Amino acid sequence: MAALSRLTNYERARPDGPRAFDLSRVEALLRRLGSPERRLGARVVQVAGTKGKGSTSRYLDAVFRSAGLRTGRYLSPHLESVRERIAIDGEPIGDAAFAARIDAVLACADDTTTFFEALTAAACLHFAEARTEAVVLEVGLGGRLDATTAVPTTHTVITEISYDHTEILGSTLEAIAGEKAGTIRTGVPVFSGVDPSTGPGRVIRLVAAEREAPFLHVPPPADVRPEGLAIRWGELTLPVLGRHQAHNAALAAAAVADLPWTEVARGLASVRHPGCLEVREGAPVVILDGAHTVSSIRATILGLTDHFPGRRPELVFALAQDKDLDGIVAELAPRVGRVFCVSADHRRGRDARALAGQAAWQGRAEAVADPPAALDRAKAAAGPQGLVLVTGSFYLAGALRPLV
Repeated sequence: MAALSRLTNYERARPDGPRAFDLSRVEALLRRLGSPERRLGARVVQVAGTKGKGSTSRYLDAVFRSAGLRTGRYLSPHLESVRERIAIDGEPIGDAAFAARIDAVLACADDTTTFFEALTAAACLHFAEARTEAVVLEVGLGGRLDATTAVPTTHTVITEISYDHTEILGSTLEAIAGEKAGTIRTGVPVFSGVDPSTGPGRVIRLVAAEREAPFLHVPPPADVRPEGLAIRWGELTLPVLGRHQAHNAALAAAAVADLPWTEVARGLASVRHPGCLEVREGAPVVILDGAHTVSSIRATILGLTDHFPGRRPELVFALAQDKDLDGIVAELAPRVGRVFCVSADHRRGRDARALAGQAAWQGRAEAVADPPAALDRAKAAAGPQGLVLVTGSFYLAGALRPLV
């Protein structure tokens, strides 16, 4: 782990624009490893999008397992352990196997190899050696130049497009969509959750047409309603919060439409999403959520309104420097009580005092020294019958998850 942590990590350090990413690096690394990315199984699905890609990836993996296939799943970022990113049949890679895969990768790496490239190569090596039959790869950032795009695929899924990482992906939704559409391969089917009548949707459909890739638009399902701490999609109950998860499930179902519906439904109904409107029962109830864009915060708020009507949560809040602070605070401020601000990542996180100083909080916010202390303050403010929301940062959710 020490050697891995010394690699350039663009999840923690801001990249110097698009030029920081170069597919040829990871392609050369994979060749030196014996091209494991070409031995992953009959189904390899790459999932891109601004939000929803992690949840959609989990749905796909669960459906493949429900159908009896040996699966590999590669997600990012992680909540508590980097080993969560690489899983066989839903189980994270063990310590010894992870160390062996990383050692093998680093033996073939050079001083330009990044943290994400090394992990991607390690995942490919692990899946190939495990003889997986179906693999799901979540894009790390963008798509066109993401390390996962060095892997040949059989299906492409693009979830939703909204503003994030604009300094790298572009300042318009169309530009961002163009980067995500870079995952589309010649002749490989594309399943898109983006309305093709919109600007971003037209970009995705155009790229699919240019590459002669069969295209299917999967709209958000209409027959969705909250049901306790779950959502109901038609006759199917999904044990998650947030009606937006039905759209993610529908995208996954569309990409595996050749499998029997009974197996698809069983897989979808088995999935929970750590760190995504995750309910941690207690007194008070704590909701862990990694939302960090305006659109994902809106989905979080709608989920809370659906599943906890009339409740006003106390908030534990952190945010990275490159996120839309004004837009996110404008969404949260009218819907939360006291606000306890922290810096969850000393390299990319905003200063807690700057977060607490936002005028929209109307004097209800304070800076707290660290995430555990902020959680304690929020729980005390909520009382045993109250509600605490932790959001704004996946790293914050991961730091507090072991404590609730």
